[in-house]
Amino acid sequence: MKKLILFVLLLLGSVITPALSFSQPIQLSLPDTVVAEVVQKSLPFQINQSSDALAGVISVEKVENLTFKEGSFAALVTMAGRDVQLNTTIGGHQLRLNVGNVNLDFSLQAVVRFDQASQTLFIRPTVSGIDQQETQNKEVGELIAALFNDQEIPVAVDNLQPIITDLGTRELIINMSIQDVRLKPKTLDLLLMPQTSVKKK
Repeated sequence: MKKLILFVLLLLGSVITPALSFSQPIQLSLPDTVVAEVVQKSLPFQINQSSDALAGVISVEKVENLTFKEGSFAALVTMAGRDVQLNTTIGGHQLRLNVGNVNLDFSLQAVVRFDQASQTLFIRPTVSGIDQQETQNKEVGELIAALFNDQEIPVAVDNLQPIITDLGTRELIINMSIQDVRLKPKTLDLLLMPQTSVKKK
């Protein structure tokens, strides 16, 4: 019902004026269960890492037990490393060790911030409870986890598709820009700034 009322107000405003912008954003609240489902469907997520000590393809494979707090979240994460190589120095000589594939689970707490200009969500996690699967080199697992630990990871937020409604000889176009992303217990809030326009067909 609230969404219907909002749409009607946008429609009436656009009929009166060819272009209408709003001074206050609209808040869209998403339950943590919905966000968790969206995140899981977006995986695997490849990490662009620039470590000199580690080479290979590193990706997030699974995110479980996602819970929100004020401005932060916690989760259990499964990461995978493919064709991993460990660069080390022994006796003044640079060595490259082929490790192969690595899988590990760990817990994390992360704070988030949203940059409106670049439409990017920055996640800064703190890693704990590393649990490597099978019998793999502990040092490799710690290096992979360090790619996350206390480092800001940028996640680009896709532009929202405009809502287009047929008005007979005209089209009502509603564009939504994201103003902010906020976390609170059990909920993710998107602050959206709508702008409407009417275009002749």
